[in-house]
Formats: sequence, C-alpha cells, structure tokens
Amino acid sequence: MKKIDYTYIINLNTPNEEIVERLSEAKYIEYFDYYIYPAVNGWDKGLKSKYKFKNADWWKIESNNSFWNREVTPGETGCMLSHYNVIRAAYEEGYETILILEEDFNPSGEYPSRLVLSEVPDDCSILYLDRNAMCSPSEETRISKNITKVGYTYNNHAYIVTRKGMKEVIDSKILDNIIISDEFFPAINGTSDRKDAIKILHNPKFVAYALNGGYFNQISNRNTTSLTEFPPEVVNTNRKKLNKTGVHKRYDKPTIPNPPAYPILDVSNWDEWSKKYIHPQILSKEYDLIVDEFAPHVYTFPFFTKMFCDELIELSETIPWVNDRHEFYPTTDNLLKSLGMEDIYNKVINDYARPLAINRFQLDGKSWEHLRDESFIIRYKPEEQAHLGIHHDHGTITTLVNLNPGQFEGGGTYFPKFKYLANPKEIGAMTLHPSNITHKHGARPVTKGTRYVVVSFCKNKDMI
Repeated sequence: MKKIDYTYIINLNTPNEEIVERLSEAKYIEYFDYYIYPAVNGWDKGLKSKYKFKNADWWKIESNNSFWNREVTPGETGCMLSHYNVIRAAYEEGYETILILEEDFNPSGEYPSRLVLSEVPDDCSILYLDRNAMCSPSEETRISKNITKVGYTYNNHAYIVTRKGMKEVIDSKILDNIIISDEFFPAINGTSDRKDAIKILHNPKFVAYALNGGYFNQISNRNTTSLTEFPPEVVNTNRKKLNKTGVHKRYDKPTIPNPPAYPILDVSNWDEWSKKYIHPQILSKEYDLIVDEFAPHVYTFPFFTKMFCDELIELSETIPWVNDRHEFYPTTDNLLKSLGMEDIYNKVINDYARPLAINRFQLDGKSWEHLRDESFIIRYKPEEQAHLGIHHDHGTITTLVNLNPGQFEGGGTYFPKFKYLANPKEIGAMTLHPSNITHKHGARPVTKGTRYVVVSFCKNKDMI
C-alpha cells in the first residue's frame, strides 16, 4: 500500500463546520483530499423506496449479546448502506486506496505515513486505524511493529479499504443481508463469532489488518449520541444536554480548513483537478468515439466524473436557492459564482467544452478563442419547480450537465422541433446545442425525486 488516494467522511447529523474544525485541529502534515458524504438516514420512512436492500431476517437470535438479541435497527441499516455506497462510489471512481471516517471520528495521533502504509501486506482488503478487538491476542497475528492481522474486530469509524477490498464488498451478499457494518466486516473476513453470518457473507480472500497505535478515536457514546441506536432528533437533544454540562466540545468558530472542505474548489494543481473531475475521454479529445448526435446539432457526451457531480450538489445545498434571477423563464437555481465556482467553471468551459464545440460545429475565427459564460445549477422538484417552458437561451451555445440521473423520474430537455428528449442516464453527461433561433427547448416535468443540472449560456467574443 503506497498511499491513501482519497478520504470519505460519512456524515448524517454533524454540522460540516464541526467536521472541518476537527480535521484542521489535527495539524496533519500530509495534504489529503476528502469529501463529506451525506449519509443514508436509516430512520427515513421512505428508505425502502430509495434503495434496494433487505435486512437480515436471520440476525436476531437468543443471546446475552445485546447486539444479537434484537432486529437490525434503522440506524444500523443506514450505517451499512452508507459504508457500502461510499465503497462502491470509490471503486467506480477508480481509486486504489481510500480512507473512510464516520462523523464521530476524532484525530488522536499522526496521519498514517507512507512509510508505515508500505508495510501493509499486498493481500490487504481492509486496514483499521482504530478498533476494538473482540478476541484474544492469540487469535491475531503480529506482522510487524506497526501491523497486526486481526481477528474478530469492532469499530468502523476509521479504516482504509483497498481496491481489492472494495471489489470484495461489492461482490458480497450484504445488500440482501443488511447487518451493522461492525459485524459485516468480521463476517466477510471469517473472524466473527456469528457463524451464521460467516456462512452467508464470508469471502476467504478478504483479509483484515490493523495499524498498531492510535490514529483516531470516537467522540460518540452508545448510550446517548449513537446514531445507530437513536434517530437524529434524539441525538441532537442528548448532545445539547452534554454541551450544557461541558462534556462535549462545541465548535462554534470554524477555522479555515486545510485541506479545504470542498476539494472541488481547490485548483492549485489544475492537471490533478482535471484528472479527478473531467472524464478521461474528454481529456484525450476522442470526440468521434464519445459524442452522440441524436438530433441536428444536439450533442451528448460524457464530461464530468461522479465525484464532481456529487461534490457540486453538496456544495449547492450550502446556500439558499433563488427563483427570481430570470425575467421570463425563472428557475430555482444558484449562480456558480455564488458557490465560488465561477472562475473554475469558466476554465472548464474554455479548456474542455470549447474545443469540442469548435470540432462539432466546425467553428472558425478568432471570436472562438475564448468563451464567456453565465453558469448556474438548477434544482427541479415536483413540489418546488418541476419543469420549465419552451424557450431560447441567451447565448451563442448552451451546455447542460446531468448531475444525478437515476435519482429522479421524468425530467430531461425537450426539443419540440426535432421531437427529441435529451435525458442522458450517465452521471456527468453534457448536452451541447445552439442557444438561439433554431433550438427552442424546455425542461420536462420531474415527477419524483430531485433533478440537479448545470446550465451554461456561453457567448463568444462577437456577442454582446
């Protein structure tokens, strides 16, 4: 294991600024990128309509162990789905090694150095950075001063997953047998005391190790602030009580984080940013391979990675939405300028969308050497604003990016002249078309869920 490629922080109920504060106080020397992932709320009554899963109907048994003599709790369901979703997303993004933190993590030591990580055996699936050993030392194997091959182990508030481990989790039967993640990993590892869980979930190739030494601990308490035991509203009440007694620290004055709370805003290394957020075939300019034209001069192609889409959606929800920016065809939206993304997105348009537009539209002349853009993110919801009437855009060309297909029903951009509905199913796909005169279009109603899109009205040098 050479390094940690990316960090995911699973967060259901903690203010983001508190998480950022904890990271900034750690004073880690090595820079790392992270994403605060909105956790699955297992207490949500509509959970079954949003995710395909089945709780383990075999979990509850007669036992003195309080975790075993009850059904899987809603909080445990949401916790397991959150860990699974993060692992699957990281695998699809192509990461080799990720660090997963739960929102109650607390840095207690140095960030794992590359030297220590280099000692981890190649067959590693999961590497705990903090844990609670549920077995005797004789059931574990000390590999080196820094590494132990673990037996039955609890606690998933801080652990590393390799690409090998990601694939093994994805290929497992966990979605049909949801149990708490603390029990899932020992089961797939074959070290759990629950032989029934091992029989269903064990993969002999899955190998678990731990770093010896404290890198993280937890600040939650099972009896008061555990989100697997209590719904968020109860946890919030208990946290307020703790705050009054001074037991639990409050983070009222967040400092400027390092690394930034939203990696998408960090363009200190443009090449690395582009590799992370722009589709590789756009970077290679393989236009003939990836561009589809289903209607005259309406082009659709992969453009952004899922990571870009997820981070931009999360960032968009940090400020109030507006619905009065456009006089004739208003949308519920926010300018990317309001999100600190104006210059970044303009560079994206000019570096990656403009060359493709020149290629497809066969554009000539110096007026296409640079594009200005008005870019904004739109939110369509059935109960808020579900659609947008037929209209022209105010620009030379328009780009539209589907940020979250699969999370809503209906929607899409309809071109009545061509009787064509552009509604790509690929996350991060961009649609490119002329803005004026020939390509009137509208947004079809969203009937369920929430649709997020980024629209850019692009103008060349000759357009006022």
